[in-house]
Amino acid sequence: MCPFCMATSLWIAAGAVSTGGLSLLVVTKFCNSKKPEQRGKHDQQPAKQ
Repeated sequence: MCPFCMATSLWIAAGAVSTGGLSLLVVTKFCNSKKPEQRGKHDQQPAKQ
């Protein structure tokens, strides 16, 4: 493979990896902001009387 072709293929691969990472970050942030806060049994506050 010629050096130009090798450099181009590496450039395409690097762009795909960085775009995939950026997409994952956006999706993770979006999904985490939509989830309600989860609490376990021991985290609940006692009812006030």
